[in-house]
Amino acid sequence: MAKCGGCGQFIAATASIRCSKCAGCYHRACVGVPATATPPPAWLCPGCKAKMPRSDNSATPVKAIAEDSSVSVSPPTIIPGSLDLALEIRSFREELSALRVEIRELRQETSDFRAALKGCSDRMSEVESRVTDLEQRFEAKGPSSYDHLEQTIADLKVQLNERDQDLLLNDVIMSGIPEAGAENPTHLIKAVSLKLGIALDDRDIVHVERLGMVRRNFVAGSSEGDLAERPRPRAIAVRLSRRTVRDQLIRAARVRRGLTTTDLDLPGRPQKIFVNENLTCSNARLFHIAREMGQRLHFRYVWTKEGHIRAERKERLCTAGPLRSSGKNFWRRHSLIFAVVHCYVLFTIRDIVGLCMDWSCSWYYLQWRGTY
Repeated sequence: MAKCGGCGQFIAATASIRCSKCAGCYHRACVGVPATATPPPAWLCPGCKAKMPRSDNSATPVKAIAEDSSVSVSPPTIIPGSLDLALEIRSFREELSALRVEIRELRQETSDFRAALKGCSDRMSEVESRVTDLEQRFEAKGPSSYDHLEQTIADLKVQLNERDQDLLLNDVIMSGIPEAGAENPTHLIKAVSLKLGIALDDRDIVHVERLGMVRRNFVAGSSEGDLAERPRPRAIAVRLSRRTVRDQLIRAARVRRGLTTTDLDLPGRPQKIFVNENLTCSNARLFHIAREMGQRLHFRYVWTKEGHIRAERKERLCTAGPLRSSGKNFWRRHSLIFAVVHCYVLFTIRDIVGLCMDWSCSWYYLQWRGTY
């Protein structure tokens, strides 16, 4: 859009008149041309007319004429539209400038994001390479290099089990005592110990309780017919104040093995009462396994002492001839002595497997010698 050469304002193409010499645009009102008149094709602006030779001074520049002229040069129907258009163009330029700034910031953020993504990719590649290196090292070493760690863990478990067992040196377990709803465990323990010949005082008993959860459906007065359907009574754990009292109680219980509920005047079918040492969960499982192996291998006794599981196997000796310094009877008698030494053994649970192997070897040796 062109500007008027007289007033310097923007001018529309329909309301302008153009000079044929300098091609300048002017308002019709600025050059004194009526709005309804048609200008000639060779129309010259006042500036070009003033520059023409051999002319008088009647023609003056347009600006002077515009200043002295009393004609209104700003029609109210044209100038407000031109001002609005200029404001719109200016605001559009400002918006373009702001958009350029935003695009520049977006490019910078995109560049930073690419750099961060590249750093993450590099770190991931480094982690993958380290994992691959560790896998290769693990495959090169093999699982045998970690056997000492497993052995250390096993030793620590054994030590913890032994320490837990040491904490139970003053405890005993009494099983086989019928369970009633309103019973007094302390009174039952005193009655059992009194039948065993040991008088316990209240100061000797630290704590008494039945092990396991309470069986709500337990009926104390059940008949003998439904005895098989009744649950097994829970064992009673007793903690004594002194270890000597515990040893005396266990020793008396082993001397008198036939103690039953009838001796305590308890109702129901007679049941044996057992008094044993309190064992940890691991030792209790081992004791159960040892008893099963003892029954299978015909051991005479399997018991516990001071937290250790022990067993005894004593075979009946066969009748042999007189002992001589030489001959078959000499080697036969010595073979029997060798077998008895291997059979009559007190051992812990760790030696069960080795003892079984020794007994098998001794039995085959006696078969080969013709003793049995």
